[in-house]
Amino acid sequence: MRELVKTKESLAYHGARLLLVIARCGKPRKSPARTLPGIVGRTLLAKLDFFVRYPSYLKKAAEILNRKGLTANLQATALKEMESVESRMVRYRYGPWDHVYYPALAYLLGKRLIEIQEAPGVEVFRLTAQGVRLADELASNDDFRDLAERAEAAYHLFNKYSGNRLKDFIYAYFPEVVNHKIGEKI
Repeated sequence: MRELVKTKESLAYHGARLLLVIARCGKPRKSPARTLPGIVGRTLLAKLDFFVRYPSYLKKAAEILNRKGLTANLQATALKEMESVESRMVRYRYGPWDHVYYPALAYLLGKRLIEIQEAPGVEVFRLTAQGVRLADELASNDDFRDLAERAEAAYHLFNKYSGNRLKDFIYAYFPEVVNHKIGEKI
């Protein structure tokens, strides 16, 4: 919680970004009745968020997976923009992490935009119908369109990955991220 007190970033902004990550990267994509998009596990949520927040790593991942076309049309194409990060993450036990996740998820839960369901040994972060509507509005807003496009690209790159598999991918291909000391900004 100490990290949240130090941050100058808006809890609503973090919540909006996570809402887009859940909406665009969650499964199922085409919602049958009563099943809205969700992400299984905090590890998967954090690692997908990492790629949304760090567009240069998203592009590198697309190259590694031989899927460059997925990131070719991202709005942030200038090198300077691709290397900028709106909100830094820290190195934690299993790679990239942000201490703002807990309050941001609580914020979304309190606003009734997500539900957190318990599955055996893991949490499922699932949008509510209201969350789906807001995520769609955010995705069409110019201020959030780039985040939505990045989340969409992350989904197409990693939709078959579990949290552990995506963590292992980061460890294998981005040692500069995981070689930071625990708690150090990435």
